[in-house]
Amino acid sequence: MPRFAQIRGRIASLCDNPPMTTPPDDLLLREEREDRESIEDERVTTVEDLLDAGDAEGAAETLADLRPSEVAYVLEHLTESEVAEVVHQMDADMVADVIEFAQPQTRSDIVQALDADQLTDALTDVPDDVAADIVQDLDAEAAATAMDRLPEERRQEIESLLTYAEDTAGGRMTGQVITVAPHLTVSDTVRQLRETAADADRPFYLYVTDEHRQLLGVLNLRALLTARADTPITEVMRGDVLSVEADTDQEEAARLLARNHLLALPVVDPHGRLLGTITSDDLLDVLEEEASEDMYRMAGVHEEEDLSDVWDSIRHRLPWLTVNLVTALAAAWVVAAFETTVEQVAILAAFLPVIGGQGGNAGIQTLTIIVRSMALGRIGLRDTGHLVWHELRVGLLLGFSTGLLVGLIAYAWQGNVWLGGVVMFALTMNVTVGVISGVLIPMLLQRFRQDPALSGGIWLTTATDLSGFFAFLGTAAFLVDRLTDQ
Repeated sequence: MPRFAQIRGRIASLCDNPPMTTPPDDLLLREEREDRESIEDERVTTVEDLLDAGDAEGAAETLADLRPSEVAYVLEHLTESEVAEVVHQMDADMVADVIEFAQPQTRSDIVQALDADQLTDALTDVPDDVAADIVQDLDAEAAATAMDRLPEERRQEIESLLTYAEDTAGGRMTGQVITVAPHLTVSDTVRQLRETAADADRPFYLYVTDEHRQLLGVLNLRALLTARADTPITEVMRGDVLSVEADTDQEEAARLLARNHLLALPVVDPHGRLLGTITSDDLLDVLEEEASEDMYRMAGVHEEEDLSDVWDSIRHRLPWLTVNLVTALAAAWVVAAFETTVEQVAILAAFLPVIGGQGGNAGIQTLTIIVRSMALGRIGLRDTGHLVWHELRVGLLLGFSTGLLVGLIAYAWQGNVWLGGVVMFALTMNVTVGVISGVLIPMLLQRFRQDPALSGGIWLTTATDLSGFFAFLGTAAFLVDRLTDQ
């Protein structure tokens, strides 16, 4: 049955028997997404089977009719040796297109599989910012050899980008921009665009610059196409251009681009001369990388960990696990200090995980919100006082609510109202400490110029375990006579 008929039949069925929870449109979109994912997985399986059979040429032919992004997806699911087999059979133009869409690790695998001539062709055909990334990934000798083989003009384009750090706007920008002179009219500009055969595959603006490449204005295509032919460009352009300097942090540039809903953001030198642009596709890459980095660091793992290498995983994870072990021992020391109390009231041990876990969970909620808001530029050190006051009230209310609930359970379980009161007090205090720590830890890390996401979870857990156990066992020790009085 044709796909359209299937969908039409499904819609008719849904109209006769409407679902209680899932709207028809959502169901269709979900099934369409699942179908697409199934097709992608089938392609990966097909290519793997062909490679297992020794038919690398057949595998390359299977990929030949796909979009570059689809080929990149398949290659990302192959081993390094399998990628090399397929790449050796692929057309040079296709290799260059796929490199542009591939993830960094897969891109590295593709580049490693290329011989000198293929690498030169790839560096010539890919956008200049991608070429710069490729050169940066090569070892010094291979990079020097590859650059020497390039035409002089292309080498200078790439070298100009390599002068900037990878994590800056300059390191992310492309130098392939279209500039027009301020004395041109609309018709002159359109004629110039036709003659230069501008790259139409990327969203772009036209930048108006003088003879010294000083950025004077920006012009979008809609304004150009709707203006009268004899209108001077200076009357159509927008003069208040939003731009960033080349040494601006890439995350700040990405936030600026996203906040203003731009397709591209011009990058200038300290004197306002146009160097290039950072585009919306770069924005997605930056935000994904930064979000992944924050997530990894909050868990105490390294973003470049190789999951195929056991020792590499151990090398990256063991240091933070060791730090976590030390902080856990500190919490154990607090418990040991109240050993006599725990011996007298053994039931206290059952509530220790509840006290520590609840405070830690509440703190992680706050920590996540704070780190995320800092990453988006919504809050800074100046907001610390306001945030602490806000979380103090939130923590007291959350702690009292959950503490009251667990306290009632403790009372119903053991029949001792004092035990319920101790549990309620400890939970209230520890949840409050947790949420306040969730504010102060990332703020302190930023104050000392450290990544706010770095090890935040470990220090937060330490704070909540120490404070929670001390509040719980300290109060229990003070009221031990009441707790043992049945």
